[in-house]
Amino acid sequence: MEAALIELPSGWEAAAQLHKLKRALPARLRREVERRAVAEILQRARALLRHTARPRRTVREAFPAVGELDLDAMLEETPPDRPLVVSRQESRDADVVAILDMSLSMTGPKIALTALAAAVLKLRLEHVAVVSFDTVAHRLVPLTRATTVAELVRRILAVPALGYTHISAGLRAGLAELRTGRHRERVGVIMTDGVANIGRDPVSVAARYPRLHVIAVGAEEPRGERCCREMARAGRGERLRAETWEALPRVTRELVRRCFR
Repeated sequence: MEAALIELPSGWEAAAQLHKLKRALPARLRREVERRAVAEILQRARALLRHTARPRRTVREAFPAVGELDLDAMLEETPPDRPLVVSRQESRDADVVAILDMSLSMTGPKIALTALAAAVLKLRLEHVAVVSFDTVAHRLVPLTRATTVAELVRRILAVPALGYTHISAGLRAGLAELRTGRHRERVGVIMTDGVANIGRDPVSVAARYPRLHVIAVGAEEPRGERCCREMARAGRGERLRAETWEALPRVTRELVRRCFR
């Protein structure tokens, strides 16, 4: 198969078709389509985040720590023990694990949109691990190893999307990953339709998270909707809904805005 005889897809078409083409193309052409797919997803992720700031937190310490005098904090103290207080803004450091449903129903466009959503998390939250699940769970990006956002996207696009939907296996793998983190704030974000067809009830695993946010994807289905709501409640997190897979990246951006301010 010669490159001169093949018109390779580009832009979003490359991202959406990569899953279908990677078995049909020789390695050299497959790598080129993958490169185009990753570049398109990163471009779209950055465009989505154009007006979204990286989450920050206010740190208040006693003078002479670095910062500006915080008059409001000083006035809250009762004289004569009122200290000089300074405050500053720092990046909000949190360990986050994205838990991705990548079972058999995931087509090429859905995988590309899931990779785009994960890129949104990585670009704004930085310390992001990724696990996927089908019949079993897979560790794609560990917390303990520095990984670029491009490599994170590439690894998600390489998932074959096979097997059943074992949500509790994904949650257990995500919890294990969070335990390797070094930051005080540890959060799971699961993206799924909530319809498990193998394994035990995932709600009991969700309850073991310090915080678990749930993005329910796709049209409401009573059993899946109930599972998503109960997982979010048990994990003391938010439940958001992406009505379509196309909405998933935007809803992920909204999650960052609402839950990581």
